Amino acid sequence: MNEIDYNLPKQTHDIFSVMARGHFISSNGTKDNMAKLYDIINSPENFDRLQAYFNVIRYNIERGNNYFYFSRINEANSIIEQKLETFERYIDIVDLFASMDNKITIGSRFRPSEIAEECNANVRLKQKLQKIPIYRSETLLNKVRDICNMMSRDSFLELEDEESENYKVLDAYTYLLDVINAISIYEAKDGIDENSSGLILN
Repeated sequence: MNEIDYNLPKQTHDIFSVMARGHFISSNGTKDNMAKLYDIINSPENFDRLQAYFNVIRYNIERGNNYFYFSRINEANSIIEQKLETFERYIDIVDLFASMDNKITIGSRFRPSEIAEECNANVRLKQKLQKIPIYRSETLLNKVRDICNMMSRDSFLELEDEESENYKVLDAYTYLLDVINAISIYEAKDGIDENSSGLILN
């Protein structure tokens, strides 16, 4: 079957090209028509058609709080474990953001220099930043820049202005918070049900 058989929206290829790379489509994104793509998927009629179409190629559309992403159908447990290990790098970043005087959360706007300056003035925050395993950076500012670049690449942040280095936190940041909470609950359990499906990770 092709796209015509499913009566899909003309933006189906754009949606696939974003989410098949492991990226999110957030409602508050502005670049690459992200908000429009979100509205297209969020339409109940479109959602059902897109879900059926992508299921054929073993992708499942997952709905979060104002964001969408792909998961793979029947993904191997070993792949899920690898994703959990990769995700661990974000735990310290989210902890740092939540510890700032002006907490960074959904919709927040900030510049890397603001974070670096606050960390430089606060020993506890500076230790949190230095703990984050990004080894190429020689200064606090460059380390924050590397973190922001990584989070933009993973579609949790959006660079709104290159000259001022102004970033916005996208709705998909909720995904990080939800997975960290799920990991905490998962690790707190003494025993784990073998029949449990576990976490669905992007």
